[in-house]
Amino acid sequence: MIGIQIVAILFALWMTYFTYLHFKRGEFGKVEAILWQVAWCGLVVVVIFPHSVQFILNTFSISRTFDLVVIIGIVVLFGITFRNYVILKRMERKVEDLVRTDALRGNVPDPKERVHDDSH
Repeated sequence: MIGIQIVAILFALWMTYFTYLHFKRGEFGKVEAILWQVAWCGLVVVVIFPHSVQFILNTFSISRTFDLVVIIGIVVLFGITFRNYVILKRMERKVEDLVRTDALRGNVPDPKERVHDDSH
């Protein structure tokens, strides 16, 4: 095993542990945790047995397993970035609606009545 394979396996094990922690804290649902665990286990399998994905390499005319991992990583990162963008836009809209609703109801705090905490 070469150094990069060892690093990749250690990374996957570390991320498996973090996935488990986030699941236990309730930050990941069951499906999310399972999907991430499958992804990390898949990475370990590909790193230990790089020839296991030879049929994919041949199908798409990719010469090295590492190239396939990089391509998949880039595609996944674009997908996650897009999903985060959509969620961010949705939250911005909700905050905008909340602020607008509060302003129309007159629930805007008077800046003169702000309580200042000078203990810091």
